[in-house]
Amino acid sequence: MQKILEQYKDAIIDPNTQKQLNEPLTDATGFNAGQEDFLKLLIKKIESGELNTHTSQTLYNRAVYDKLSESNQEKADLTAINLMSVIRQIETLWKIDNKASFQIQNLVETVFQMKSAFEQKYGDVYII
Repeated sequence: MQKILEQYKDAIIDPNTQKQLNEPLTDATGFNAGQEDFLKLLIKKIESGELNTHTSQTLYNRAVYDKLSESNQEKADLTAINLMSVIRQIETLWKIDNKASFQIQNLVETVFQMKSAFEQKYGDVYII
């Protein structure tokens, strides 16, 4: 690795290439209605304080969560930790621009898929 780095240490990147590398990825199709609605729901819950991105307990629909077996609650807890990690990334990116970027779109889809997959098996465990 050191040899490769040494070989290219004086390489000059074409300005057009550098400009292209600095451009954020985009998706010409943009958000679909479901993704946009889900993002708005997340942001609303975060801004209202209903969802605290540093406390996974705020993610639970208690009426459903409390009825789960201890084993399934543990699964819900692990999923909540993972969901909150991605939701924090969305929150951070949203605070930068207050606009839906390609990165946010992918993160929103990730949260939606994780939540949906879990809730298909265990019920409406989360408030999102």
